[in-house]
Amino acid sequence: MLQVVGTSLFLLGAAPCAAQSVRVQIVDVGQGDGILIRTPHHQWVLIDAGPDRSLADSLTPQFGVTRLALIVVSHRHSDHYASIERVLRTLPVDRFVGNLADCPNRTTDNAIRAALNDRHIPAQSVGADTLDVDGVRFIILPPDPINDACPDDENNNSLLVRMEYGSFSMLFAGDADEEERDWLAANERSLLDVTVLKAAHHGANNGTSPDWLAAVTPQAVVISAGVVERYQHPMPDAVAAYKTATGGRLYCTNRHGTIRVYGYPDGHFTISKQRPTIKSCVYDGTHY
Repeated sequence: MLQVVGTSLFLLGAAPCAAQSVRVQIVDVGQGDGILIRTPHHQWVLIDAGPDRSLADSLTPQFGVTRLALIVVSHRHSDHYASIERVLRTLPVDRFVGNLADCPNRTTDNAIRAALNDRHIPAQSVGADTLDVDGVRFIILPPDPINDACPDDENNNSLLVRMEYGSFSMLFAGDADEEERDWLAANERSLLDVTVLKAAHHGANNGTSPDWLAAVTPQAVVISAGVVERYQHPMPDAVAAYKTATGGRLYCTNRHGTIRVYGYPDGHFTISKQRPTIKSCVYDGTHY
């Protein structure tokens, strides 16, 4: 059931209780982002879907997803949204949020808009909105008003999401580069302070800064990255900064595989890894 209040959309569900948790899976999709969130009463939210069809094809058989309450696309780079059309055409979806501007020479955008239309999926473009799914709140951070809807630099047009479940919070930073992060820190700083951070831009050095980490103050950081010589993510300076900021609570899919973050309404959290390892997250030319 959908309820719209002002500019906020609410998907009604039971109120949180202390024994319940929100589970955030930062799926090991290689070089890219694919984040699957399960609410306390087993509704599902997807933020990005990786660089190929592997996550899209595994949503039902591996993760048990039969319906998505919400899909969010952070930005229009293939390692984040290449298989979004496939997800839209495969599963029932209650709501889509992403940049829907009709920009030239973007065939993937055209395919996504066609899927939304064919499947009659309610959709909204980027903007400041709050969406509640089963007691878990998703705040779409306001975009820089001077940004072009058809930008040359997609990273600085990333759609950032703040998730809240009781006193637990997590920030999904897309690939936000310095320009966007600086604008948010200057204009929307109150929305940045969270418990756990999904790092921007796969642990690249240009995905963080001292002022950014001072605004976010994460207790733990998760990096989604593959092992690609061209990019060499995660990078040493960023890894060192995240470890310093969190007292060493840094997790990365290139080393640990799929990472699960369990957030509880009293604010505490636990993190589990698919693979245990003592190797550094820093790129060293090998996968594991």
